[in-house]
Amino acid sequence: MRHKISCLAAAASAACLLGVSGPASGQADPFGALYQPPPGSPGAKEASSGRTGSTSVSGAVGRSYAGAQTGGMVSLAQLDMMPGDLPPMAVVLDSGGTRVLKNRPRIVVPGYSLAFIQGASASAFAGGAGLDTNARRTKIATRLVGFADDMATALADEAHADLVRQLQAAGFEVVDLASLQASERLRSLPRHGVAVGGQGVIDSRATKAWVVYGPRALPPIKGHAFEQGMGAIAASGALLAFGKASQELDAIVVAPRLMIDYIDMESSGRRTYSGSASVDADLRFAINPVSRVDFVWGNERGGAMPGWFTTKGAASPQPFGILAQTDDRSDSVALHNALATTGFGSFYRQSLVYDAEVSPKRYAALTRSAFQGFNAALVAEIRKARAP
Repeated sequence: MRHKISCLAAAASAACLLGVSGPASGQADPFGALYQPPPGSPGAKEASSGRTGSTSVSGAVGRSYAGAQTGGMVSLAQLDMMPGDLPPMAVVLDSGGTRVLKNRPRIVVPGYSLAFIQGASASAFAGGAGLDTNARRTKIATRLVGFADDMATALADEAHADLVRQLQAAGFEVVDLASLQASERLRSLPRHGVAVGGQGVIDSRATKAWVVYGPRALPPIKGHAFEQGMGAIAASGALLAFGKASQELDAIVVAPRLMIDYIDMESSGRRTYSGSASVDADLRFAINPVSRVDFVWGNERGGAMPGWFTTKGAASPQPFGILAQTDDRSDSVALHNALATTGFGSFYRQSLVYDAEVSPKRYAALTRSAFQGFNAALVAEIRKARAP
């Protein structure tokens, strides 16, 4: 039985890979210069490295073999040329506590947490079968490269502006940025990050496995930036502040959290009585299921009544990047076979590391498609909840 690996959980185990360096095996596209814009041109900033690579890789180990197969060869330079405008993704939201959405006439959006998973890994184990009891393991680890902080921050700006625009188009009154920033309660919210170049905070590195960005003027709110463990305790303080801000501004507070995933990984799992183990990794753009929207109504006594929207996620088949091998940390196959043949017990470990390098233009286009669809689903649910 093959096991689906949660990229959010796998991301945490692959955090150490963010510092891996070394020459990648991806080859340069010989025609890449024909596709790419000249240096200094408007599209040069969104141009990729132009390398070629695969879109999937499978690792496998058995009694006398170990290797990896790749599929879906593509050039990043070719991906750069694909359309930059995509329709919004279809997103379905589940809800809780929506009755409170009617209790204030206005809506305020104090931030927009946009997160990108940075690394993920999966492994499988086999203990051997029959007379072959030698253990073996295979592992594939990946890290996201090619997507810059400034582009991610700009997308967080766009995501927030898009939600405000969609709410206003649906007929809702949205508290403007100046009033939001003047709110004593919202100003007291603890936020991640530091000021850069006199502008707003650009990002919050809430964990080592993913990075959370917020609009420049509205950095990610502590407790609402995908923190885990003790870091999530800050959410209780934010909840109380949201309730008081709702009362102060006569508005429902809406705080979206959207996490973008880049890879789908499957594993044969841990099997004691099996002679082989395998792992598959496929590039896939997706909205991670941990994405959600919190909203709060503050009553006249200063209390905070929360509600939420959650999703099972959504994915797109659109291509956006390549997998290029950067390291092979596997044991010696020859040594393993020699020990096994002479009757000694052995444990063979295959370990492969890949860059998941994206076309910045394509990854940005798919991210816009994701937050536009996420926002559209949110606005539709708010409209339904506030219908007479």
